[in-house]
Amino acid sequence: MCNKIKVIVNDLKKAQGTEVAFENIVVSEETKEEIKKAKLDGHGIIAKDKEGKLVQILSGHSYDEKAVKAIVTKLLAE
Repeated sequence: MCNKIKVIVNDLKKAQGTEVAFENIVVSEETKEEIKKAKLDGHGIIAKDKEGKLVQILSGHSYDEKAVKAIVTKLLAE
């Protein structure tokens, strides 16, 4: 996750971290399969519901604060 988005996600984590679990996972050998499975190019956001089902992905550098907040809203509605 790029620094711009880290700030947005960290702010949302402070505000809604008790309702939505936020994880910042570094791209590594262990996470490459998850990234490939989500059909994500390199880095970005992989949003899953409480059961671990994929809800939405956003490829890195293709979104802004509004898009990240929309994902959180979608997760809260699940």
